[in-house]
Amino acid sequence: MLFNFIKKHAFFGFIFTVAKATVYFVPLLLADVLSGEDFGVLEYALAGLGMIVNTIINLGVPGAYPYFLLREKKEYLQPVFRFHAIILLVPFVINQILYVGFNLDVNFYLAFNISFIIANQVLYSTQLKSHEKSIVAVILDSGIYLILFLFFILSQFGFIVVNIRSINICILVYSLFYIILGVYKFLKHRHTIKLKYYREILNFSIHLLIATFLIFLITTSGRILVEIFFDFTTVGVYAFYFRLAAIVVMIHQVINIAFFKKIYTFDPKILDKYYYIFFIFIYVLSVLIFILAPYIVTHFSEYFNETYTNNKDIYFLLSAQMVMWIASALNSNIVDRENLASQNNLKFLVLVVLSSILLILFKDKITLPLLTYFHFTIIFVACMIQYYSLYTKNIRFSRSWKALSSIYLLTTFIFIYCFND
Repeated sequence: MLFNFIKKHAFFGFIFTVAKATVYFVPLLLADVLSGEDFGVLEYALAGLGMIVNTIINLGVPGAYPYFLLREKKEYLQPVFRFHAIILLVPFVINQILYVGFNLDVNFYLAFNISFIIANQVLYSTQLKSHEKSIVAVILDSGIYLILFLFFILSQFGFIVVNIRSINICILVYSLFYIILGVYKFLKHRHTIKLKYYREILNFSIHLLIATFLIFLITTSGRILVEIFFDFTTVGVYAFYFRLAAIVVMIHQVINIAFFKKIYTFDPKILDKYYYIFFIFIYVLSVLIFILAPYIVTHFSEYFNETYTNNKDIYFLLSAQMVMWIASALNSNIVDRENLASQNNLKFLVLVVLSSILLILFKDKITLPLLTYFHFTIIFVACMIQYYSLYTKNIRFSRSWKALSSIYLLTTFIFIYCFND
């Protein structure tokens, strides 16, 4: 039985390992070949502003797909999602006009092009995961990193000059793939697409848009905050250790892809049982990797050798933050399936506003470790808000929220007593 299971999933395991290893290692490789500022700009665009803008231009539509197709069984809506790829072309074209005609800053231009790519990746991979076509979904999810890996290889052979402008061109060329794919699918199925159904999807997804934007603003704004309070070079340092810590996220991605459909159908009590064990496991693994990293990474990364001593507290906090990040992502699936996204919007907005006020009030005292801890705390509070919203519908994740609370308190204790001399 075990042999049959391994045989059945071996190819997926291989593809997943290669794709996610690319996601993990490519930014670390680029850190050693790009200047400190250019690496910070890339990370700012790739996993900061680009991720947040993606949630806006996607209009919450990808999250509506599993709700309507898996939970509501409305198969007649499936063709309409192909029209959304055409809608995504509008902000992309506007970005080109602003760059060519109005001298849009190259850093923002890169971020908006990346947001177009990510929006398409999310749209297509969500559909594929909903129908358990995991292999293609994994490749698409990792697409932008596979392109950056190709860029890195070409740069090593001297075919490309390594700087942010050449990366800009690389990203623009990759955008053409999604333009061609979107137009082709739309033209092929245009006779089955009814715009009144697209309005039906938007009526639901607008709540997801607000909720997704706010939760992404909360969970992925670290690089943006670092740039606001410091500079792009510091963004690069923060992003590098974020990437190191994020190795455990690959485990979450395996589960999310393999069990995506089940997350939308399983009883919450069963999910709570597995979730809290998973959170504890990820935390222990993250801390273990943090302890072992200086003995391993030092042999492969000069950037690590140059920055680790002064930033090990950042690395530790980001290692713990990965648990909260994973929890918020898993919770979002449950919130979406229960159609509770709109209930969280006001609470998330209040959290964002209060957090912004605190940052403004204490801006003169902010250090990178304190900013990282503050962001870690915000994500933890966001997770608690998600659990509270589920609780109001008598859906209780009691083990999960207790596990996260214990992790937060333990991390706070270690940060205060071990990293503050």
